[in-house]
Amino acid sequence: MPNSPAEQRHAWLRVSAEVLLALVLVAVGCTHGVLFVEGGSMKPALVAGDLIMYRRVGVTSDRGDLVVFRHGGTLVVHRVAEVVGDGSIRTAGDANETLDVEPVEDDDVCGEVVAILPAGRMAVRLARSVH
Repeated sequence: MPNSPAEQRHAWLRVSAEVLLALVLVAVGCTHGVLFVEGGSMKPALVAGDLIMYRRVGVTSDRGDLVVFRHGGTLVVHRVAEVVGDGSIRTAGDANETLDVEPVEDDDVCGEVVAILPAGRMAVRLARSVH
């Protein structure tokens, strides 16, 4: 238990900051998602180990956007190559020479990538600098 007024103020500020951080995390968690990149289909834009944040709400896919979508029970991140008139999109990995076979229906789009933390690239650079 804090004894002095200064210790009481610090304890109150710490608790206030923790509550504020918890509220922000809950709010962001409702509107955004986070994924680790596992494959290589998006090289050089994304490499295995990179961390992405995607917005779940208010997504309108445009050509060139990176989108997260469901495909066969897995989440995939690819670039929008074409927006089709029926609301679906055609996607492709940056490292792939052709478009994905199946169009992505609007209901399968989980979100749009809004931030990339290049953790995979940093790990590769670190590993190279050790050798």
